[in-house]
Amino acid sequence: MKKRLWVFAIPMACLLALVVAGTIAWHFTADRGSSIGIATSSPALEIRWHGGGIVLQGSVPDEATQRTLAEGAAARLGGESDQVTDWLDITPTALPVADAAALAKLIQLGQEGWHLQRRSAEGWLAVPPLTDERSAQARALLQTAFGPGVATRLIALP
Repeated sequence: MKKRLWVFAIPMACLLALVVAGTIAWHFTADRGSSIGIATSSPALEIRWHGGGIVLQGSVPDEATQRTLAEGAAARLGGESDQVTDWLDITPTALPVADAAALAKLIQLGQEGWHLQRRSAEGWLAVPPLTDERSAQARALLQTAFGPGVATRLIALP
């Protein structure tokens, strides 16, 4: 009887070890794949007007662009630079900003809830009404900021 127990227990222990090892390997592979997907799909530049502040996130090609955007955000908030969250990385290989001053003007024009994203081939801005004068100004500034080679569009916020 004891021999029969060992004959059954040893293969079951091996099977359990294989299942655990496979689960661990699958977990690490799945995590790596999803983080790579997130990294490649994240925007190169993102600006959010949120919670009474402005969040600048992503990469810009130089310090002058970073400074211009941060100063534009502070000006939009009445000089309250502590309400500007600057998570911009200065990376020479970052997507170019054709006109940083136009982007700073767009930041100053922006309102609570607006959301801008710049990706390799496009830039978009989510705004509440698409048809008002502020949105028309924003559309023109967005195109000027990113240049004629970048497709830009406005998206309606719900």
